[in-house]
Amino acid sequence: MIRTLILLSALIIASCHGSSNEKREKTKKPQADNIVAKIGSDLITEKQLQDAISELPVKQKILIQSSPKQKNKFIESYINKEILYKEALKKGYSDKEDIRKSVEQYKKKLIIRKFSEDILNREITDLELEQYYENNKNKYQSATITQVSYIPKDIENLNQDELQNLQKEIISNLNKDADLGRLTNHNKFKIKIKKNIEITRDKYNKLLGDIVFNMKKGEISEPVKFGNSYVILKLIDGPNHIPFKNLKNNIKFEVKNNRFKSYLKNLKDLENIEIYSFKENKETNSNAEY
Repeated sequence: MIRTLILLSALIIASCHGSSNEKREKTKKPQADNIVAKIGSDLITEKQLQDAISELPVKQKILIQSSPKQKNKFIESYINKEILYKEALKKGYSDKEDIRKSVEQYKKKLIIRKFSEDILNREITDLELEQYYENNKNKYQSATITQVSYIPKDIENLNQDELQNLQKEIISNLNKDADLGRLTNHNKFKIKIKKNIEITRDKYNKLLGDIVFNMKKGEISEPVKFGNSYVILKLIDGPNHIPFKNLKNNIKFEVKNNRFKSYLKNLKDLENIEIYSFKENKETNSNAEY
């Protein structure tokens, strides 16, 4: 009988001890390094904050991480947003028509952006890039030129003899490789000189580029007229093909964009697309204020 009582007492104590342990486990607070703040029953973790910080621009990230004060300000801002969000949900803002439309539009933009990025980021081999370079080699040319541009100060009273005399003087000086600086003080023309500048065909003016990249080293162009201004060019060096290794990243960008445009064009070709011009609202236009 005594043994039975002792055994029962031990079981009761063990049971109470186990229940106490379970209760302590259940009521055990989360570790302080994981929980940063609490809003009612909602916990804000370190990971949540880090995820929010990671989505910010670089300058803001650096500012927040610069001091405990800035981190606390960010936490306070985060809490403010969460409180406002909870209150807005309580008041039914998630069911408002304009909110739903905005959410749908934003979702659409995210999906399109992600899909576009996946298309653009598809792998491109070095062989593809080299082939593209070879097929467009003339596009990747460079040259060193001297460019002299000039415009009459008094366009309405332009003297053709003075214009021709200036052009002859420019060409003569370019032929002799003489100093052109003194020409910038001309009393009848505004003259701008760019000496020994390096240009590339894809970034230079197309009309002038077609002239330059068909010239021979040392050759001087005829005057080219642009509205009221004129340009004379001298090819100092080139044209030279820019090496593939110097262009690889640029070519990759071009190939990706061309691939995307081609993909989009194929999608459009599969659809029955009709485009109509907008009809003008005469009533609105007549009342418009400018």
